[in-house]
Amino acid sequence: MLLRLLTIALPWLILFSSCTYAQSEHSFALPEATLQQRLLDIAAQSNWQLNAAAIEQSPPLAALNGRYSLEHVLNLSLRDTHYDYALDVSERRIVITAASEATPEGDFERIIVTGVSGQRRNILNSSIAITQLSNLELRQHTPYSSAEVLKNVTGFWVEDSGGETNNNVSPRGLRGGEGFRFISLMEDGLPMTYDGIWSDFFLRPDLTHQRIEAVRGGSSGIFTLNGPAAMVNYIGRRGSHTPLQLLKLSQGLNYDYSRLDGVASGPINERLFYTVGGFYRFSDGIREPGFISDLGGQLSARLSLRTDAFELDVIYKHLQDNTSFYAPLVMQNHQGIEALSSLPHDYGTLLSKDMQLLNFYTPEGTTTHDLEDAQQTRMNSYTVLFNAPLSTHLAIDNRTRYAKLNNSLYTLMNLGNQTINSAEQRLTLADVSQFKENAADDTLSLAYQRVSDGSLIADPSTLNNNGLVTATFPLYSRYQQTQLINHLSLSYQDTDWAVTLGHLYAHSDYGALPLDQWLGELLTDVQHQPQRLDIVLIDDHNQVVDTFTDSGFLSHAGPVYLIGHGESQSHSLYTNIDWRITEQLRLDAAIRHEHLTLDSTSAQGQRSQAYNGQLFYSHYAPSTSLRQHFSDNAISVGVNYQAAEHMAVFARYADAFEMPRLINFGNALGWAGSAHQRGEIDYGEPIRLTLSEVGLRYQSAHSHFSGALFTTHFDPLPFTVYRGATSPQHAILINTQTTGVEFEYEYRYNASWQLKAIGVWQDAGFYGIPASLPQSQFNGNQITRTPELQLRLTPQYNQGPITAALTFSYIGERYSDVANRFALPAYHTWDLFSEVALNEHLKVQFEIKNLTNTLDLTEGNPRDDLSHHEALFYARPIFGRTITLSMSYEF
Repeated sequence: MLLRLLTIALPWLILFSSCTYAQSEHSFALPEATLQQRLLDIAAQSNWQLNAAAIEQSPPLAALNGRYSLEHVLNLSLRDTHYDYALDVSERRIVITAASEATPEGDFERIIVTGVSGQRRNILNSSIAITQLSNLELRQHTPYSSAEVLKNVTGFWVEDSGGETNNNVSPRGLRGGEGFRFISLMEDGLPMTYDGIWSDFFLRPDLTHQRIEAVRGGSSGIFTLNGPAAMVNYIGRRGSHTPLQLLKLSQGLNYDYSRLDGVASGPINERLFYTVGGFYRFSDGIREPGFISDLGGQLSARLSLRTDAFELDVIYKHLQDNTSFYAPLVMQNHQGIEALSSLPHDYGTLLSKDMQLLNFYTPEGTTTHDLEDAQQTRMNSYTVLFNAPLSTHLAIDNRTRYAKLNNSLYTLMNLGNQTINSAEQRLTLADVSQFKENAADDTLSLAYQRVSDGSLIADPSTLNNNGLVTATFPLYSRYQQTQLINHLSLSYQDTDWAVTLGHLYAHSDYGALPLDQWLGELLTDVQHQPQRLDIVLIDDHNQVVDTFTDSGFLSHAGPVYLIGHGESQSHSLYTNIDWRITEQLRLDAAIRHEHLTLDSTSAQGQRSQAYNGQLFYSHYAPSTSLRQHFSDNAISVGVNYQAAEHMAVFARYADAFEMPRLINFGNALGWAGSAHQRGEIDYGEPIRLTLSEVGLRYQSAHSHFSGALFTTHFDPLPFTVYRGATSPQHAILINTQTTGVEFEYEYRYNASWQLKAIGVWQDAGFYGIPASLPQSQFNGNQITRTPELQLRLTPQYNQGPITAALTFSYIGERYSDVANRFALPAYHTWDLFSEVALNEHLKVQFEIKNLTNTLDLTEGNPRDDLSHHEALFYARPIFGRTITLSMSYEF
């Protein structure tokens, strides 16, 4: 209610703030001057006071004349420096902060903390491929999801069409559809989950994050767990002497979406600082199912104690949120993909009010699931960060987090494309034909009846103007974990070298593992917000004599029903040497050894026949347990040569691994095709990744460029070469090989115009399918669901209080299947962002995503077989056009 009231008041606030805009602009006539003199001139001409420590000598800044807001002229003056500013409005005071508290924008001098240890490294002199997303970028674009923000990081392929959570991000040639696998999603230097399962459920972007650092390959196999391909570190905002209070209200204009973000940060006394913030959001979703599907938020509080002897941060975070999961839609025409008129690509969904509350027969008894619960996430986490110098050369750093993580997923999924049928054809299939024959009465005929109101469908061929029906499969999965992760490091640093010894510990106790629980099969029509259908026998008077289905259920038992619990314990020891051989040449080398223990117990639901003849899961087979130990080593060697003051080349070789996961055992148990296969099931083995890269970085007064040539090799990688609607999964071990080039580029033409560009081209193929399998003919094909080419171009205009940016994104052709028969066409989208500073406190942002309402696909149907000759098929389209208006107020 509060958000809706604020939304109603938004136009009046804008109008009121516009009246004060003239007072927030000043006429500046700033001559060419050093930075120190420029700041004095700004203060004098705006009639504000200036508080600043000694400013280093700098080359003269170009003259600047015109009417600007104070904030804008300070941004222009400090853009390429190691200084930041804050405005004390009550005393009309400009406070300039030193480099240790600033985050300079747009250059390679920014200090990084992810993927390095020992000596302070910035982007230019590091030997890792790293992208840093600044506080300004995060404040302007409060991300829709953790996946979406990574579109701004080159080298990642992002499938974000699933909703705010449960998306797919693929690093450097890995196939799509793996979640965040091989990527360690981190907050303040600690992974959110040890094994990466559903990690984006528990990490939500908001204004309490200061910046994001994303490392591709390189040292990510050393300084984190199960992140051999990448580590993405959300760095939280620490309080400082400069207070900050910021509120941001966002409202969807063409769909129901309201979100309030806020953060407050500042000093309690000279040594103690605080940060409090979070968000609250409610929405019916971009693909509205007929009920509120996104509801909840998070709150975090941070206390920072800084003394001469040590620094200590204590952080508490509470997350309670429900988010939608958007499954694929029925599409048509492989050659030129089209949506059905009854199921629009931009807002259509196969969820509905009619299927919101369903009863299921399970080994636990009759249960009810509510689609409004969707993906229900609950988390309480407690983090303690401590660092201190022990002597002139020796320092200690310890980070620990204890968290209780809970998530339940309930949604309706599709399986094979053969479940899409014409309504008339469905009545001729063997199961329905047998039902009619059993009736032994030729006067009876088959018909469709809506479950919601009992009405009969007069002519199935005209149903929803498409004459189609399909099967949908309810899926439930539950995740419950108590987790403790600790990272301890000791660093000894001399003038030109540093040695770091570290220990990583992770203990996870799963009360419930997120295993598949398929709850049956429903018959529905094919339209936006579909309805359940019953197949019935009727007499000459249209009276129902018998029913084939049960309130739309074709079956009360899906492919598998699994439960499991378990425990994992991991110890890692690593050492890293950072050596400045000369002023220009730096070398770092590291090794990590991990020992892991996995202990899991799983049970599989067994089927019985109900009174109506349908199968259901009535009880469990005897549970099966397995305990195994694993050990492996990772190494990483990098070198950086700074050939000139503003240019450097770097090279890196890494050999890392991902450990087996507890869910491997339970899922393999359920999907095994025979008793023999079940007898051979274990957790698998560590998956190795080897990576080599050579890169170049260059920056000038107006531009900077970072690029890398890379190769990656995954081996052995579990891969499914066949999975139909009801057939067992057929998993084999393969390997993948990728060669590619990635780049980031920014060019500032002048104070008003700039261009940002990122891109990646990669040749990714898979190999190793045994010659004994017919699918071996596909060795060398392009990795599924991953494009060869991606580009993202953003020209941006800044003038006075106005910022405007237009982003062009190009995604190359992908393939939905290992046979490379079903091509997902290349596509491009346009996104528009604009911001107007109405005064020094109030800003309004207007954003349109997918400006042209493009119809394109992030994925086909990964649960289908290899035929792909159907005229109709399941696929997941990108979101249609969304329009959002936001207002942020800083005080």
